[in-house]
Amino acid sequence: MGSDVSLSKAVRSNLLSLQNTASMMDKTQSRLATGNKVNSALDNPSNFFTASALNSRAADMSNLLDSMASGIKVIEAASNGITAITKNVESMQSTLRQARQDKSFQTGTYDVTDASTIKVNGGQFGTETEIKLQEATGGVKAKLTTQAIYNNPTLAAGETVGAQTIVNYDASLDGKALKVDGIDLGTITNGTPTDGTTYRDAVQTALNGKFGTGKYATSFAGGKLSISSTDASKASPAVEFAGGVTMATQGSVSFVYDSHGPGTVTVGGEQVDAGTDFESFVTNLQAKAKDGGYTVVSDSTTKKITLTSTGWTTGAGSEPQITGLTEETAAINDMTITKGAANNGFTVKAAGAGYSDAQVDLSTAGLTDADVKARVEAALTAAGWTGYSATATGTDLKIESTTKGARPAVNIDLSANSKVGSSNDAAPKDGIAGIKNKTVTQGTAGVYTETKDAASDKFKVTYGDVSADLNVVAGTQEQRTKSINDQLKAAGITGVTASFDSAGRLSLEATDAEAKTLAISGENSTFFGTDTVATGKAAVSGYNATNTVDKFVEEINRSFEGKLRASNDNGKLRIENLSTQELKVSFDKDGIGAGSPTSHTITGNTVRANLSKQFNELRDQLDKLADDSSFNGINLLRGDKLKITFNESGSSAIDIQAKDANGNVRGINAANMSISSLMAEDLDTDEGIDQLLSTLSSALTELRSQASTFGSNLSSVENRQSFTKNMINTLETGASNLTLADTNEEAANLLALQTRQQLSSSALSMASQQDQAVLQLLR
Repeated sequence: MGSDVSLSKAVRSNLLSLQNTASMMDKTQSRLATGNKVNSALDNPSNFFTASALNSRAADMSNLLDSMASGIKVIEAASNGITAITKNVESMQSTLRQARQDKSFQTGTYDVTDASTIKVNGGQFGTETEIKLQEATGGVKAKLTTQAIYNNPTLAAGETVGAQTIVNYDASLDGKALKVDGIDLGTITNGTPTDGTTYRDAVQTALNGKFGTGKYATSFAGGKLSISSTDASKASPAVEFAGGVTMATQGSVSFVYDSHGPGTVTVGGEQVDAGTDFESFVTNLQAKAKDGGYTVVSDSTTKKITLTSTGWTTGAGSEPQITGLTEETAAINDMTITKGAANNGFTVKAAGAGYSDAQVDLSTAGLTDADVKARVEAALTAAGWTGYSATATGTDLKIESTTKGARPAVNIDLSANSKVGSSNDAAPKDGIAGIKNKTVTQGTAGVYTETKDAASDKFKVTYGDVSADLNVVAGTQEQRTKSINDQLKAAGITGVTASFDSAGRLSLEATDAEAKTLAISGENSTFFGTDTVATGKAAVSGYNATNTVDKFVEEINRSFEGKLRASNDNGKLRIENLSTQELKVSFDKDGIGAGSPTSHTITGNTVRANLSKQFNELRDQLDKLADDSSFNGINLLRGDKLKITFNESGSSAIDIQAKDANGNVRGINAANMSISSLMAEDLDTDEGIDQLLSTLSSALTELRSQASTFGSNLSSVENRQSFTKNMINTLETGASNLTLADTNEEAANLLALQTRQQLSSSALSMASQQDQAVLQLLR
């Protein structure tokens, strides 16, 4: 008899309804418990993964907020520092203004006569200076004149009146076109004899035809053709050659730089400092290039350096001779082997951990060189010696690193415990680092040109503390004086002019009567004889005053303005020391030393001296304020860089750093703002104080500009911080909208499901009662 239970359709329907209701209630209760309508990808894959991505981005952006907050504090710390430094600089300004207003200079009084002399030292005077009444004079202009007629420069051997271009003659020039100063001279043909002299004649004829007779001069000597302009003021003629002319080449040497290469380097006999890197080595090579007879071409990308001789020698040794460079080499084992005999071979030792020794067996009969190469290279690979190759030729075996540089030679074991019958021809050599790809190119013969300046006289003119190196070429007197005056003006000497007198002598004379020295020196200074130095005297005007004291007052105030101030103090001369330093005074009343001159000291302005100390203390505080304006180890005022990242990918960021007006990184400190410590004497004059005030004004402008920049940076970061917070809120809200449940709706659903469950339970009970009633009847 079966044990199956049969359910009526009504019961089965009610049970299924209850089951569905229970499942829906579970989901609803879960939503109410978690607050989410989507708790996993099973609930809603699209919403779940979208919300997850939004929340992840929000979390990443939230992490950036800490960095932004820290960055804001760094900027605020820098701003605090600038504010404090600005106040400090303003205090320094106040100190200087106080010094400028102070006039507590000390004085001394003297009973003077017309013959009195006063000697002062100290104060603003570097050396002892005499003060006395002067006789009116027109002054003296410094002047130097040649001893004889100053003619055009004398031609030395190989020199010409004008600048010349020298062409090294080669037979390939014959029958080719030639250009001089851009004008085609046509085909120049050599005649007989063919040594170049007739070629010169042909060139001269062509020059006369194209430019006119007398414009150019030519000569031929020692296998070289000289072409020169007869106008000494012109540059060397530009000479161009047609195709087919064999041009000479200069010797050169090139190599790729390596820091291990340069040692004690000499080039062309000149010692060159190896420096510390490529750039410094190239700089040092260039510094010695002229004396060493070479030029330098370098490539900072490839580190290639080429030195080319400035001479035109050919063949071996024509390149710049360089010593002291170590060239890189490969590691090498040079061995002798025996093939095909018993026990012939050797062992390649393991190159390192993870590898094993490898045996090379050379005892097999009939081994070829290729077989030996294959067996050795297989052993090298097995023992871990990568980057090495073997070459076998008969009994000679070489094992080399395939690249040059600092690499060890292969460790070969030839001991009795290994195979025998092999030996080293020489000790194994490790590879060494050094310069790479050294290439020497020898100079070749052919046509080349050299230029030579026009014949000239050379001398140096010094007036006061300014000098000019003069180069005087041939020309008329007017041309030569113009040339000299132009050169003097170009060198900054505007107070001296050149001229010729009626006897043809050259004179250099100061334009004004002033106490300056005019001197001639140099190669051709002998034209001026032994009198090569002349000193002028300043003009002295008469005094407006009539009495002695007022004359001294006038003399001191016009001759020593800014250093001393004089006045008439009840018939006596009062001298005021306009300095913070003491002034030593020696007074001789009669001016002839009769009796002992009186000596005493006028003290300096102590108020200004003390204010200079106060200024320096404030300056020291400036740097301390800058040093203390850091936050979390970052100090923008020291020049540190603050980088704040704005987005989660790092593609948006801001770099904040103190910079000058040109955009160069520069920290804020006294030195960078050109604020120097003061000596008391820096406050001696009002003009000096005004200059210092101007420097402080520039510093304040710089500080305000930097403060404005930091303020702009702060605004950008705060704006981005606010934007990031809003974005995080938007992302989190968007994610919530995709996953959060409506609790009111879910509560109503739960209540409805509970009611439904109760009704279904009642229906099931009634269906069961009906089935039981039928069973009772059947019984």
